[in-house]
Amino acid sequence: MSTLKIWDLHMTYDGPITEEFLAGTKQLAESIAKEPGIIWKIWTAEEGTNHYGSTYLFRNRDYLEKYKAMHMKRLSSIGITVTADHVFDIMEDVSAINNAPLGDG
Repeated sequence: MSTLKIWDLHMTYDGPITEEFLAGTKQLAESIAKEPGIIWKIWTAEEGTNHYGSTYLFRNRDYLEKYKAMHMKRLSSIGITVTADHVFDIMEDVSAINNAPLGDG
């Protein structure tokens, strides 16, 4: 196992998906890209539903926990409900065989 951590979120959003909302997600993505300890984030959406998700790769649990505390409050403040979140260790040796984008660790 490594110090790298995956944070996987499942969310719902019942508000309208407007141009303003989409512009806000772009600004949020730009902000997240500058957060210390985040190597990458994948944004997901389930077509035809109000289900969304995010999967992050963090350098370590400390960075993850600091970011998580702030981000959960932010999501709640904009009407997004987190339905599940999990923190995973990464099995780097076998993940590397399958070309996992693990960054520089």
